[in-house]
Amino acid sequence: MAETITPEAFRARFPAFAGVPDAAIAGALAEAAPRVGAGWPAAEAALGRMLHAAHTLTLDGRGGPEAELARAGALDLKALRSGTLHLERRDAAPEDLPGTLGLTSFGRRFHEVMRRNSIGVAVV
Repeated sequence: MAETITPEAFRARFPAFAGVPDAAIAGALAEAAPRVGAGWPAAEAALGRMLHAAHTLTLDGRGGPEAELARAGALDLKALRSGTLHLERRDAAPEDLPGTLGLTSFGRRFHEVMRRNSIGVAVV
């Protein structure tokens, strides 16, 4: 059974989400639970759930500066200048990052934790 992570514990780990309501955090943590492998060590499972929840909340426009970019539809921006406007987009997310994981720092970190804890496949 997955360890219960409270919104308070989540906010202690990720202070950028201090203003996010408990219900939104609890929902994101519940959504993240099935994405964490049953065989992951407890500490890695908790970290994975929190990272995935932070990723989801960020995509939903909640949290810190990355969430502001998400609300503006600009998570792929690398640089923005104001005088004689200059926009620079990030390179496309690496193909080995499934779904939207490459769009946020939390998603990329979740992917690292997932790779560390996933069973490798041997091709013979």
